[in-house]
Amino acid sequence: MKVLVPDKMNEERLSTAVDGPNSLAAGEFAPEGREALELAILSEVSRTIGDALELEKVFEETMRVLAGKLRMKRGTLVLLDRTANRLKIVAAHGLSPQEKQRGKYRIGEGVTGRVVKTGQPVAIADICKNPLFLNRTGARGAEKERGHVSFVCVPLRVDNEVVGAISIDRDFVDEQTLAKDQRLLHIIGSLISQAIKINRMVMIDRQLLLDENVRLRKDLTSRYKFGSIVAVSGAMKDVVATAATVAKSGATVLIRGETGTGKELIASVLHYNSDRAKGPFIKVNCSALSEGLLETELFGHVRGAFTGAVEDRKGRFELADGGTIFLDEVGSMSEQLQAKLLRVLQEREFERVGGAKTIEIDVRVVAATNMDLEELMSEGAFRQDLFYRLNVIPIFIPPLRERREDIQFLVQHFLDKYNEHYGKAVEKMSRQVMDALLEYPWPGNVRELESCIERAVVLSQDGALSMSLLPINIRSFRESERRPGPIRQASEDVLAQLIKGLRSSHVSGASGLHTTVISQVEKALLTEILEANDHVQTRAARELGITRNTLRKRIREYGL
Repeated sequence: MKVLVPDKMNEERLSTAVDGPNSLAAGEFAPEGREALELAILSEVSRTIGDALELEKVFEETMRVLAGKLRMKRGTLVLLDRTANRLKIVAAHGLSPQEKQRGKYRIGEGVTGRVVKTGQPVAIADICKNPLFLNRTGARGAEKERGHVSFVCVPLRVDNEVVGAISIDRDFVDEQTLAKDQRLLHIIGSLISQAIKINRMVMIDRQLLLDENVRLRKDLTSRYKFGSIVAVSGAMKDVVATAATVAKSGATVLIRGETGTGKELIASVLHYNSDRAKGPFIKVNCSALSEGLLETELFGHVRGAFTGAVEDRKGRFELADGGTIFLDEVGSMSEQLQAKLLRVLQEREFERVGGAKTIEIDVRVVAATNMDLEELMSEGAFRQDLFYRLNVIPIFIPPLRERREDIQFLVQHFLDKYNEHYGKAVEKMSRQVMDALLEYPWPGNVRELESCIERAVVLSQDGALSMSLLPINIRSFRESERRPGPIRQASEDVLAQLIKGLRSSHVSGASGLHTTVISQVEKALLTEILEANDHVQTRAARELGITRNTLRKRIREYGL
């Protein structure tokens, strides 16, 4: 007599019921053994449903459980292929690959086809007595002749629609056992149907996300075409031409210009017109984070690297692998981070914060800054070797006040954009308004102009952009220009005398009078400001409201 240990009691009872040779025929189970068997089968099948995203795995595991627990000789799971309007075996046990390949049926054909067509289960004690068996796979030939195979097939339903069927062959059993098999298979079929439904829902959501992703990428590609950049002035045409030339090269680019000039726009254009356009485009504002946070943000960290690091985390460089990373305000980086960035640019590898594993990446770096990196290098605040690594392809975007030819076209561009966004039709604009926009120095550059036009579109009630809709600083500047004070009036008188003198001495056929006057005035202005600032070009450029590069160019032109 066997002594059953409590935690093995069910296992022993099931083993005796299944394998005991004394009192039960093959395929029969003692009542208590049958109940434990069904619970064991349903428990294992239920666990496989947790992998509903991998239907093939769910099907194969279900077949494996039935084969091991129910003495199934063979089993098939068929699903309806709607494109071909046929049933196809998607998972099987006891069939060779060739037999599985042959298992295709039309709806209504054979026993399985009828189950799918009618939605009614079938249980047959002896398949040799049923003429509907087609033996399409060829697997039942010899057994059918001997007549000792029982068969059960139940439909699979999703939202009241029959989508397939699951069937099993097993050694001949009596009608009572066959009924129990049919009930068990019906429950298993319901579980599989739920897995199919979950999978379909996930696949639909996934496809919607993929379609949305494709649509957004198309929108981005369209938005960031070179033709979408407003470039009328010669300076901006040069910027676009340079960007178009280097976009597909993969070379590191350094974009320079004042805040609001459109550095991020050019970076986006470079990415979405490169061979990396399908890869990620990761943006990082290096001035927005402290040194410690920026290091973690860029390079990631390992679990336990610092307090609060409860799990490994990828940095922006890893996330940008295969794409482009845009490092905005790169001039604000600390010396320690500059060294790590230099290594990434040179070796294309790094370690996460607190980690020892070297991570290799394939990333294009586009950097931007509004800072004077040459001055920072002279002060020892920016590494010279890093500057040369970043400055492979330099792109300088001039401020808006130096390319006033673009203003009128930018205004129209932003009017079109925000009219569409807000459902408005602001189209009228007086000459006075346009003159005010052209005269204003735009310290915030294109970003300030865009905000100005958006504000006007939102506030306009009559489809017109009037002076009253412009920000107070633009109107105040316009009014101050029209009412010069005593000092300004004196300056204008001096200029008037200078112009008269130049005009009287101007030689016909020489360079134009306009060019002569402008150059003389500009030369005098630069000389005065340089001397007032002890010839420190950075301070002089700041007072003049121009970039250091522009100042250097003028110094060379006038031989100062």
